[in-house]
Amino acid sequence: MSDDASQAAARAPRRAGLLSAAALLYASACGGPYGTEDFVARSGPGLLIVLQILAAGLWGIPLALATAELSARRPIEGGYYRWVREYMGEYWGFQAGTWSLMSSFLDNALYPALFAGVLPYFVPGLGAFERWLAAAGFIAVLTWLNIRGIRIVGGAAVALNLFLAAPIVWIVIAAIPRWQFNPFVPFGAGERGFEGFGAGLALAIWFHSGYSDISTAAEEIDNPRRTIPYVLLLVTPLVILSYVLPMVAGLAAVGGWEGWESGQFAAVGQALGGSVLGTWAFLGSVASFVVIFMSYLLWWSRLAWAFAADGFLPRWLVHRHPVHGTPHRVLVLYAAIYAALAAIPFKDLLIVDVWLFGAYDLLVMLAVVRARRVPETGDTEGFRIPGGTFGVGLSAALIGVTWIAVLIATARQNQLDATAGAVALAIGFAAYPIARRLRRRADSPTG
Repeated sequence: MSDDASQAAARAPRRAGLLSAAALLYASACGGPYGTEDFVARSGPGLLIVLQILAAGLWGIPLALATAELSARRPIEGGYYRWVREYMGEYWGFQAGTWSLMSSFLDNALYPALFAGVLPYFVPGLGAFERWLAAAGFIAVLTWLNIRGIRIVGGAAVALNLFLAAPIVWIVIAAIPRWQFNPFVPFGAGERGFEGFGAGLALAIWFHSGYSDISTAAEEIDNPRRTIPYVLLLVTPLVILSYVLPMVAGLAAVGGWEGWESGQFAAVGQALGGSVLGTWAFLGSVASFVVIFMSYLLWWSRLAWAFAADGFLPRWLVHRHPVHGTPHRVLVLYAAIYAALAAIPFKDLLIVDVWLFGAYDLLVMLAVVRARRVPETGDTEGFRIPGGTFGVGLSAALIGVTWIAVLIATARQNQLDATAGAVALAIGFAAYPIARRLRRRADSPTG
């Protein structure tokens, strides 16, 4: 690492406490159940509920356990990218970083557009340019908060999470005395069984894929060796309940599974609690867009900063804000990219994103396997995946087998998107020799 990178790392703030870290993790790992409604009709209610529970066991919990162990072993800015680089070698670390950066553009660019898309509800008659301005303003405000630091962002995440979760809790409680339908019937969506399975499985693991992101800002969290594992163990069951309980409650009390679509929890709230609950659930979905984008911007900016500090992105991105200690240049660059993407009409890129994050999540699991073979130094009392070598191997195998199943299912469902996913993965392999050559030239005294 260069002297500039070392000095920048030394200035990294360490100021997020347990509550802020938990709120940021909940936002990136869940952000409430908003967004799952579309897939009820596509997959079938019973199948989607079962897949959500299975995905938690096959993907979310193993990934959370691996992140907890590696955070206890090696808390470092850049998190899982740096773990893969350390335990799997520079080549695979580069793949993890590249795939993560591509995933960050596919995933987080969605939320400003969603925010702009709901504005006509409040301000009718907005044109395309006005909606883009709103999306750009959304990006600018949340980027400014991120530049101010993790404590500000964490405090905002606490407030937003409480606001978006409250109507969901109300819906679940109000649904109990009105239970009249079997939420698991029908199990699948008619003749589209395999298509529904592929879409539902891809969605389910996507919604349980955000646990490793907290590791990227480890140097900005108080006592990360203990705080991050504790937060993971606390938030993971909350995420599972947040996805499953509201869906079961809405289907059981209101029904109409075949008509479920985006914003359905607002309609469920309207049916169970009148206009107050319906409006609150709608505003909760807007708050969900905000807090998810805000937290992911924080996590991914730290990963990009680490990638730059290791010489795989321009060195000028490494410099931190002189007052707040944040990677402000990376954040501004992300803001510019997201503002440009907000002007482009996006189709559903979920399949491509699943191919990408599945690959680097699997590398994280393999990094745990390799880490167990390295003699430990320093604090050896931190969290470890239960079950010894067998527990670690089982966790890695669960994610590996699940990812392969998703690749097969999504390839059969949509060959074009699956091809795009394969091409996205290939970019990392093709880019490594070029990136390494450019880094050596930059490091050369005559370069």
